[in-house]
Amino acid sequence: MALELTPAAHALLAAWAALVGAVVGSFLNVVIARVPAGQSIVKPRSRCPRCGSAIAWYDNVPVVSWLLLRARCRSCGEGISWRYPLVELLGGAAGLLALERHGFSARAAAELAFVALLLALAFIDLDTWLLPNALTWPLLALGLVAAPLRLSSAPSSGSALAGAAVGFGAFYAVAVIGEKVLHREAMGFGDVWLLAGLGAWSGAAALLPIVLLSSLQGSVVGLSLIALGRSQPGPEPRAPGSGPAEGPAATPASGPDDAGPGPAAEARPGPDALDAEEAWVPPRHSVPFGPFLVAGALEWLYLAGPITRAVPALGLFH
Repeated sequence: MALELTPAAHALLAAWAALVGAVVGSFLNVVIARVPAGQSIVKPRSRCPRCGSAIAWYDNVPVVSWLLLRARCRSCGEGISWRYPLVELLGGAAGLLALERHGFSARAAAELAFVALLLALAFIDLDTWLLPNALTWPLLALGLVAAPLRLSSAPSSGSALAGAAVGFGAFYAVAVIGEKVLHREAMGFGDVWLLAGLGAWSGAAALLPIVLLSSLQGSVVGLSLIALGRSQPGPEPRAPGSGPAEGPAATPASGPDDAGPGPAAEARPGPDALDAEEAWVPPRHSVPFGPFLVAGALEWLYLAGPITRAVPALGLFH
């Protein structure tokens, strides 16, 4: 029997859920900055990479501190990226949506964990063109564990297993065949593991609409960037054995380094974290696909009903 709440009690619970989500978002900023660089997400505590000053707790309050500090480090005045409050706001929205969709329950907590992993992966891919196994493998494990407990979107354990297998197999085939045919990387293996994780959480039937949504949006954004002259400036693809690629190596976008609204440059992947990936240069006119997979998965998670009403054919997969 569901617990009846007064409007005031529901408002307080909703505010608490949003706050928890925002705190999760603040922690995600640590993950986004440190995981690609092979750094610990536990220590050291957040500090400004420019002046080395530790960030006090009152300067680490999600969103509020960023506004009060006017996007500047209190100690040295270095700018703080807009990404910090954005990730915190997205985390807060995820917490609130999880509560509204599932109530105060284990399923709400599982959904918040799922969305948090996706947000971290999307922002890491945008910055570094990497989808670390340190996050994609836990995403896959979360989906496989949540399904038998009825905490995920997959209708059954079998559907979760099938979704993981189909997601991995489909993109693995694209990656291998594309490389054979095009003589260059057609898809990173991070995308392969990401789709496997999405299949494990959402079930096999959801994979087609997720891939359709992500491909459509990726195409629109990619073509728009080309039209605006803002596409990937890397070198044209080269044939195997033709020697090192010329032109600038891909580097992450500048931004903050640590948790909370702490300022300074984004932590860059080190040689130990990247290994062979370090020398990889994105092909000209390319965009990372991970963020679009994440967008497609979240749209299907939250908006499958309206989407299937707009496109009835997709109702077969809902």
